[in-house]
Amino acid sequence: MTLTLSEAENLLSSQTIPDTALIPLHTFPIQDEFIFRHENGTEIELYNEQRLLQDLNERQQQFRSWVIAPLDNLTTAFTKPWLLLVQTPESLDMKGFPTTTDRFRIDMVSTVKRMGDEYSLVHLPATRIPNPFESVETMQHPRISVFAAFKVDVPRSWINSAGDNVELDLMSAIRIGSGTDVTEIALRESDCQLLTIEWDVMSVTFEAELDALRYFVNEKKLKDKGPTMKSQRAFHMIQNFHSSWKDFYDLHKDFPQLNNPNLAKYGVPTEILQRYNAFNEDHLRALNGLQQIPNGLYFVNGCPGSGKTEWNMILAGLIQCSMAQKRRKRRAPILFLVDINKAVDDAAKRYYSLCHRAGVKLRIVRMHGWPLEMRESAKLNASGATAKQDNSVVPDFTHRFLVIAGLAKHTTLSRNSNAVPTLDEAAWEYFEENKDMFAGLQKLLGKLDGGVALATTDWKHIRSHVSRLYHAVLTRTDFVATTPVAASGRFSKFFQPDIIFVDEASHARELTTLIPLAYFTPKAWIFTGDVKQTQPFVRDARETGKQIGLRFNPFAQQLQLSTMARADHVDAINSRLLINKRAFGNLHRLPSAMFYEGKMISGYTDASRYPESVAHLTKYLQKLNNGRYLGENRIIVNMESSSEDKRRESYWNPVHHGWVLSQVENLLQDEGFRDLRDRETGGAIMIATPYSTAVKEYHAAVKRWPESWQSRVQVLTVDKAQGNEADVVFLDMVRTTTAGFMDDPKRLNVAITRARQGEIIMMRKAMAYIPRKNGRYLRSNYLSQVWDDTLSQNRIVTIQNHRASVM
Repeated sequence: MTLTLSEAENLLSSQTIPDTALIPLHTFPIQDEFIFRHENGTEIELYNEQRLLQDLNERQQQFRSWVIAPLDNLTTAFTKPWLLLVQTPESLDMKGFPTTTDRFRIDMVSTVKRMGDEYSLVHLPATRIPNPFESVETMQHPRISVFAAFKVDVPRSWINSAGDNVELDLMSAIRIGSGTDVTEIALRESDCQLLTIEWDVMSVTFEAELDALRYFVNEKKLKDKGPTMKSQRAFHMIQNFHSSWKDFYDLHKDFPQLNNPNLAKYGVPTEILQRYNAFNEDHLRALNGLQQIPNGLYFVNGCPGSGKTEWNMILAGLIQCSMAQKRRKRRAPILFLVDINKAVDDAAKRYYSLCHRAGVKLRIVRMHGWPLEMRESAKLNASGATAKQDNSVVPDFTHRFLVIAGLAKHTTLSRNSNAVPTLDEAAWEYFEENKDMFAGLQKLLGKLDGGVALATTDWKHIRSHVSRLYHAVLTRTDFVATTPVAASGRFSKFFQPDIIFVDEASHARELTTLIPLAYFTPKAWIFTGDVKQTQPFVRDARETGKQIGLRFNPFAQQLQLSTMARADHVDAINSRLLINKRAFGNLHRLPSAMFYEGKMISGYTDASRYPESVAHLTKYLQKLNNGRYLGENRIIVNMESSSEDKRRESYWNPVHHGWVLSQVENLLQDEGFRDLRDRETGGAIMIATPYSTAVKEYHAAVKRWPESWQSRVQVLTVDKAQGNEADVVFLDMVRTTTAGFMDDPKRLNVAITRARQGEIIMMRKAMAYIPRKNGRYLRSNYLSQVWDDTLSQNRIVTIQNHRASVM
């Protein structure tokens, strides 16, 4: 919806929070309407987030943990920190489990008895830290690397039954068996300790988003000049894409190798040139479009399998890895942002691998949780009355460095040289290599190693030294991968990138994308994503939400529109990638017709869409389809005896479950089923389903298989499947009497575009044509199109009287 200026002014004349849903706007003629909708909508989201955290606190869910070791170098006069490993929830959505930016406390369920008294380890301040064993190759038990790591601060002084203060080390009573080498630890069931989490109800994410908005719109103090002119012009442009003043930037001027990377004078490594030369016409068009970037802001929308992230990676490589860059004092720094932690990890690993194969040694860092660190550091400037000597005067920024330092000094573990270091690991390694530059920090660390309890002034000096160390590390870092929230605020004082990529931009809330616009002024902000697949997550206070006190958000639909989606709506996307290089066997055809107006085309000729492994799968599917011809490698399996079972608020289908597992087992043993990318490897399989209970059941079954099978199978919710792919996808819709929430076009688009070679959809007709009490049928909007298309081509397999076989 688009408002004229007069309509917007009339609307703003009565700025009250409505009690009905507002129709979302795609352009904002005046800035106040943009502020009104996004500020109020985000504040309601913040309130609802806090209320949900309160509800989580009331549930007191228990988690399995192991007390590993004390972090002696962080000990103060009042507390002794401990490292705990905590088993993460099986549910992949990870709701109710802390990230590295969350603030919380823990309660240990068991008590500790000492000298006739019983003590409770409760209300212990904790933070989640990067697992120090994640990239260690020599761990005795590999699962340790996937557990969550908590740093827990435990009081040294306790009050006994006589009312006296006594110094006790209570955690040592429940720690795992201590050894000389932490890499040899074993997580035995007898050492498992249950804990509960008490959340701090403040939300770092929404605070960072609101801070970015207010950084643009609030009056600035003299010391804080606010956003640059370029940032302000970008901010005005995203409000009204076609009516703002535009300055055009030519990225090829700054990086001439982008004009013709094959010229020998640019010295682009062969690995990157080969990948560049594999670009299709859409990729090259997007690259050429960088010669005219309006206000430095460039949008690239790409369909499934179009190589969006690959385009980002090769563009970054062309910029940073040429000999022209090597001759400079510093390569052009790049900040790579994704609003999804796993996607950040994957991007960092992918770019690191690309540069390694290209023979270029870049300083690449995966950064966690900067905002909390810097906010907490403000406590160091507190007055004498508040700056007491306890662990709170050591900012988390310093804590993480000291955790890494302590583990490095007291264990023999070493980081895998092929893994991307965290910022804290990079800082420790730089310190180890350049101790003479940080003599003051080395002296204070020596005191900690000697067991000296440092005074408040010493902690302040450590914070200053560590801050200088991190500044030195970031000044020489070439590529930082992190989330937008982690990059907010003062991080921009330490790292000034020339290029900012915002990948999966269609998933990010509008105020999330304001963070890189507000605090940084690069040569270009490059946004990539697909507005047809994802959108920002906004809570919907339905009846179940109202029961726990959530507020209705009339701005929800506005918040579900990303900046990129609004740009797409008003035709302000700079370049589109519409060539699908993922799908073989004509799997691109149906989603192209349903979601891309038939414009998504295959990257392969008709003859090359059926290489040997794909043709083998065609025969497999035809056999399931009673020998009928298949024009594409997609079938629907309609199991008439199936029905869903409900557990709490989720579902699974035992009949679907048993049949899918039996087919997966068959394929895993089929020598003709090969990985398209590596003929020497067996094909990979994805089991995708919209319901968490179904995911848990599939996970439990897959875990009982041999490791060689497990490594080829991934089980995901549909909402977590975006960005993932497999040779064969089994899509279990679960439901049998209603469409559920799979009739959403974006969710369905993701679901039917993950497969490279073949797709099997477990679906009943009632999901497409929902039976009503009057004997008629309600036609679903999108699932009916999938059903009708498959039916018209004789690709529906109906199976009767199949019994559930839960494995």
